[in-house]
Amino acid sequence: MRRIRDKGENEPVENAQQAFDNYADQKHSRDYVQAFEADLQSNLEVIAKQIADESWQPKGYTEKVIFERKLRKLAKAPIEDHVLEAATILPYEKAIYDYTTWRAPAVKPGMGTHGLFRFLRNEIYRHTQQEIAYYVAIDAHHYFPLMDHAILKDALMRLVKPGKLLTFFYKVVDSYPQGAPLGIKVAQLFGQIYLARFDRLAIRFFDIGRDPDKLAYWTQRYVTDRICTARTPEDYRDLCQGPGYLSRKFQTYVEDGVKHYFRFVDNILFLHADKTALHIILELAIMHLARDWHVEVNKDYNVRPTWTGIRLAGYVFYLDHVESSKRNKKELARRIHELQKKGMDEEQIRIRLSSLLGFVKHSDCINLLKSLGMEKSLGKIIKKRRVRPPFKGMNPDQKVPFSSVVTKCEQKLMGGG
Repeated sequence: MRRIRDKGENEPVENAQQAFDNYADQKHSRDYVQAFEADLQSNLEVIAKQIADESWQPKGYTEKVIFERKLRKLAKAPIEDHVLEAATILPYEKAIYDYTTWRAPAVKPGMGTHGLFRFLRNEIYRHTQQEIAYYVAIDAHHYFPLMDHAILKDALMRLVKPGKLLTFFYKVVDSYPQGAPLGIKVAQLFGQIYLARFDRLAIRFFDIGRDPDKLAYWTQRYVTDRICTARTPEDYRDLCQGPGYLSRKFQTYVEDGVKHYFRFVDNILFLHADKTALHIILELAIMHLARDWHVEVNKDYNVRPTWTGIRLAGYVFYLDHVESSKRNKKELARRIHELQKKGMDEEQIRIRLSSLLGFVKHSDCINLLKSLGMEKSLGKIIKKRRVRPPFKGMNPDQKVPFSSVVTKCEQKLMGGG
């Protein structure tokens, strides 16, 4: 891919206007957005001028600490910096997204979590159970806070030719003492760009096939490990065919590359038919991440059978269906019960929890929604429409069985006695 070369496409005021519209979408009620809009034209002209003459300097960040399963430190920037950063990268966003492989769909418009969901689900459904029999998922420890500035700048240099855009990126990198300032749009792009070369290296089986010495070493490791870890009848059948057969089998894996690979920012997933080969892939991945990208991997990884379920991005992917994670299911049930206690009906709850319900509905969750009373099926809608309220002005939801009224009256009478 050719490097990006900026030719002043981000300097017009119209570009800054478009960037502000994108940033302020659904934020017009916020006070700092309204204050910026009060003198919008003048502010946009200042931003366009700063982009053109490269006079912009980051105004600093305000630290905000949140806790979502773990402690996170966000860097809040003023709105002027947000709009200027968005305007600077706006004409080049598509080229930046195209630089990363489709197997890393985070941040990209129209993809993100749902893109990863579709890709991984289709990958599992499309191939046989033998081809994706095992998986290993690894994630980086404090990925954004521990990014190496020198490595990040080198990655940006590979993507962008020297000019105003590269200078802008360097200013954002140097504006934070260590790592990337999590909380701004440019940092999200950094998260994709930082490991973009690793994605392609991993798909090529870390290029060990290009070096005869490396290939010989890892082939010997594969044969030795297969002999030491043989357990199943299939393993013993392979061993009976001799070391030459095992060597050719591993070299075929190397030639084919890692076909089933995905990355979601700092979460990396490998799937493979051979458990021993997957252990070697895991070892190579950890080595390259630590040596070439200074990325430390959390220690909770392990090679597991795919039929046990792949837990990633809030879902659990099985060979024949997809479930929502236990945390999301418990959160949905808790919030539905809280709103039901407040007297809200089903439609009001659905509107209030539309985001969480929409996230869960991507999985196979019909039984979960039925148990929570949130199923929205055609039969349920028709049955509700057929209900005839006994009195004028009543809603169908207000009608209750006569037996329940009698039961309540009997309980009151018995309690009064």
